[in-house]
Amino acid sequence: MFTDWCDIDEAAHGPSKTLVKLAETVDGRDAVKDQLVECVRSHYDDLDQIAEDVERLGFPSASALLKERLPRTARARSGEMGEILATEFVEFKTDFRIPVRRLRYKDGRELALRGDDYR
Repeated sequence: MFTDWCDIDEAAHGPSKTLVKLAETVDGRDAVKDQLVECVRSHYDDLDQIAEDVERLGFPSASALLKERLPRTARARSGEMGEILATEFVEFKTDFRIPVRRLRYKDGRELALRGDDYR
């Protein structure tokens, strides 16, 4: 998805650090639109569960159900989009895999995720 969407520029910064810059290409967002929609959905719910809901509830009800999972405010949407893209980029760029899509386990659409840090 990222190679179709962005120009990726990497520069070494010392022996163990690399700075990666992404710049959106002309028409890049259009090129990955379908992939991006599926990617965002997958972070909010299991795709198999979405399909079951759509089948069981019918389109209007399923649409309402899915909308309840998504944030309403621009700030919440922006923060969550950042988390989704960061997770996807880590998996794209490294050998790390992030099996838990944290946005599936939020308390509510307008609530931030609880911190996982320990003191």
